[in-house]
Amino acid sequence: MNVKDVKLSAEQWVALLQKYGVPASSLIGKGAPCPICGGNDRFTYDNNRGRGDWVCRKCNDGDRKAGDGFELICKSAGMTFRELMIELEGASLVDARQNRAQPAAPAPGRKVDPEWARKRLDSMWDRATLIGADGLVPRYLRERVPGLTVAPSAALRMAMLDYRHEKKVIGQWPGILARFTLPDGRLGTLHRTFLERSKPAKASILTNDGEILPAKLNDVTLNKLNGGAVRLMDPVDGEIGVAEGLETAYAAHMLSGVPVWYCLNRILLADFVVPDGLGIRVVHIFADFDAVDPRTGKSPGVDAALKLAKRLRAEGYTAIVHRPKKRETDFADEWSASQAAHRPAFEMSVRREQRKALHV
Repeated sequence: MNVKDVKLSAEQWVALLQKYGVPASSLIGKGAPCPICGGNDRFTYDNNRGRGDWVCRKCNDGDRKAGDGFELICKSAGMTFRELMIELEGASLVDARQNRAQPAAPAPGRKVDPEWARKRLDSMWDRATLIGADGLVPRYLRERVPGLTVAPSAALRMAMLDYRHEKKVIGQWPGILARFTLPDGRLGTLHRTFLERSKPAKASILTNDGEILPAKLNDVTLNKLNGGAVRLMDPVDGEIGVAEGLETAYAAHMLSGVPVWYCLNRILLADFVVPDGLGIRVVHIFADFDAVDPRTGKSPGVDAALKLAKRLRAEGYTAIVHRPKKRETDFADEWSASQAAHRPAFEMSVRREQRKALHV
């Protein structure tokens, strides 16, 4: 796509910028908070060249900075220019596909029509962007799992996601879409992790009255989720691991070398079913080592892992349960602690080598 050839009307630029999270209040042609650096009235959207143009008095290390709409999207949404172009590639920015709204989420308690749910989830997945080696999602994962070295997963994509609360969309955030697959290969749902627009962290989402909303949510459920998982990696030599969450799965992989899927929570972990046709014979279960529930006297995460292991062994699989060394931690905590412990020794080794080099 040659961005120089893109021609959008003033209304289409406003719609595109709002789609990627730039608030309407910043697009009024008057002084407003900057979507990139904040402030009160330092930002002005003027579209003076018909390219979604803007100026901020403080963005350039405290000095004046101007740019076009594509730069504004990238800087405010935490996307690379390449990610944005990939997302927009293959369709005109002004055609019906780009301007068509996704089907609205159903009201709480409403029974979801399966065909409606399928179209909604397929639309979200098809419009999402493949995840590369850099960009907001890889930076977030490396922040949560320091030193993470793994190929991008085909089960994950990045998208701008509407956040709906009490029947209303309260904003858009960039986020991770995870494809939750059932044992027979059908789609169960898309799990969403909302991220901050300008830094690699889970989004802080608040209502007007200060209620903190969860940054991780399933979208609509197409098929009952029991038995499924997000298949992050391919099995290797008949082995697979399962964990509760995304970051825990990647950390468990870094600690063990085992390819790991994740089931979203401990209830679904206990219900995991090994899919046929993939040659899986050994299942490693990476449990969260939760605090003891005083009602049951058990750690809920470990208890779920043990129940899964018992069932899998009865079905003829080899099941191995792993848990972190410290209570009230998961494998993401354990991996981060191991990296922090090794860092001083590594830094000391580097300094030693530097001193040697100075005396050569």
